[in-house]
Amino acid sequence: MTTDPLTKTRKALLASLKDPQAPEELLMDLLSKAEKQFPELMHRFEPGVGRNALDPDKISWNAEYFSRHLLLTEQNFARERIEHLLAVREHLRKLGVKGFVPKDRPSNPSSQGEHHVTSNYTPSLNLQKFVAEGDLLTIRTALRMELNDNSLSAQQVRAALVWARGHVAGLLEAYSEKSFAREIEADRNLWTSQYYAHQVVYLKANFAEERFLHLVEVRNHLRQQGVEGFTAVPPRSRAGTHASSVAPAQARSQSKQSESSSPYTSPPERNPVFKAALLIGGALAALVVLLIAIGK
Repeated sequence: MTTDPLTKTRKALLASLKDPQAPEELLMDLLSKAEKQFPELMHRFEPGVGRNALDPDKISWNAEYFSRHLLLTEQNFARERIEHLLAVREHLRKLGVKGFVPKDRPSNPSSQGEHHVTSNYTPSLNLQKFVAEGDLLTIRTALRMELNDNSLSAQQVRAALVWARGHVAGLLEAYSEKSFAREIEADRNLWTSQYYAHQVVYLKANFAEERFLHLVEVRNHLRQQGVEGFTAVPPRSRAGTHASSVAPAQARSQSKQSESSSPYTSPPERNPVFKAALLIGGALAALVVLLIAIGK
């Protein structure tokens, strides 16, 4: 693995630490997954001296202390420093310090109607960011993550593809069938969660518009059937205190179930921890896209 992906992953993790919407437990889950995926991610801990040393006295913990040690962690990306930052962050959150307390975001009114979604579509900040950076693999990964964001309607996911297609040359490939990109099944009776997972794998091998739109259709069918893992959830605006406390526990529970009962390997973007991060959005969602994209 090259230094560049490591640097990107470290920066994404540190950005997540600064996101007040990110719950501590979910951050730890994502940190563990990143460390497992990239064993060389962590530096050997360098304790430092004076103001650069970790101070266990909570009286010294303030926003300036957090920012300074965040910068120090960029130079010495050690687990000890990250865990200390999490402790400081949680302390400042409990004190109600501005910039550390999660906020409830207002929900989008449903009265607008889904038929207006495409014409009024505004891409997520993460999708805009990845398109601006121009890395084709990351952009395609971000679009697959849109498919797995259960707060988005079918119209919104289609609109995301249309928007990205208009901004990224060469985004889509011609439809083809091969060993790792098998044919699309028209019989809805065969559309199951396992079929969906397989088609996601095929999309990776052949990122064709037909395959993406087919997945949108299968996803919507499974949602209408009430299949677990596809049920619509409230818009991402719910990512406040409630989401922070519920998402990590649900993710761990679902992860254990999938590990013990699933007869096949699900695509990484279907991972419950990753999906919980998607619901929160922001820096956490950006981190998930990065982990999946550079983990190829």
